[in-house]
Amino acid sequence: MRGSLVALALALAPCAAGIATAQATNPSSSSMRPMCEKDPGNPSAAGEANRTKKCPPPPPVATGTVTISGMVFFDLPPYDGVFDPSNENGIAGWNVVLTGPTGQLTYNTATQSTNPGAYVFAGLPSGATYTVCVVPAMGWTQTSPTGGAPCPNGVGYSITVPALVVDMTISDQNFGFYSN
Repeated sequence: MRGSLVALALALAPCAAGIATAQATNPSSSSMRPMCEKDPGNPSAAGEANRTKKCPPPPPVATGTVTISGMVFFDLPPYDGVFDPSNENGIAGWNVVLTGPTGQLTYNTATQSTNPGAYVFAGLPSGATYTVCVVPAMGWTQTSPTGGAPCPNGVGYSITVPALVVDMTISDQNFGFYSN
């Protein structure tokens, strides 16, 4: 019986050596695999410490869009920069400019006349930072926002939108002005 085991061991030795060599030179060996790929490793307790874990699932693909809206309004005393629809009116016909990441995309819209002063930018890709600015008419002073993104003629909003899988609306990005 002992002789049979020795003969079997000697017969399998070249095969085991060939497997070890193939694993060492094979690009799919564990040293070349990403760290999060499951590696069956050695079934012993020592091998457990050397095994890697499964990769987490990939993040969802950003398919959502964002809508940014607000009002350009005639701010009345005390010029607080807060739009009060009960006594303050929107200003129709002013240009509102939205600039995308690193100036790659620019949208320009005039404030509405059907809903005076209202503006809307819809269907914007998520996962970006946008800047919203107003081009005021001469003789007007801005009251809101009081701080934020620098604009050619005042201050605007800088809006960072995360990568989304659902649609999102960002409203009340209002601009207040009074006439000099």
